[in-house]
Amino acid sequence: MASLTERLERLNPGDNPASLTVMRQRVHVLKRIVPLGLLALVVLYEVGLSQWIYVGWGDGYHYLAEIVVYGVFGPVLAYLLLHFLDRWLEERETSELQAQLLNQAKLRHQISCEISDDALQTLFAASVLLASLRDALPEVSPETTSTLIKTEQAMARAIRQLREHLQS
Repeated sequence: MASLTERLERLNPGDNPASLTVMRQRVHVLKRIVPLGLLALVVLYEVGLSQWIYVGWGDGYHYLAEIVVYGVFGPVLAYLLLHFLDRWLEERETSELQAQLLNQAKLRHQISCEISDDALQTLFAASVLLASLRDALPEVSPETTSTLIKTEQAMARAIRQLREHLQS
């Protein structure tokens, strides 16, 4: 059985390697998708829209269109990539926090049950000791006997309350 200090130290677990693995997988997916998306965008633009602008409106509009396409779509794509990466990081932090809080709650519940069980056993042992002390000393004064009986009743009440707490 681990000591109370060791159990409390487990309340602050380190980094979760499973979530890092998920994050790496997502980044690897992005490393494949983003370049392919950029390639598709450039090819579609250069083969289709760029040629149509060049033939229809001339050099000036063609260069202007290229500046707009490459000056807007590149940054927008970078923004979207960073936005999704930020969302994934937030999701990772949230899930790690939820897992940590769940682990802490489980450990605290376990510690609470063990502490309550230890207290119950101690109270029961003290109650048995008081009963044997009362029975072993017949010449004890009536005031002392009354005090012992009240103490036994209080301990029995505490034991009953702890048992009810542990069963709930």
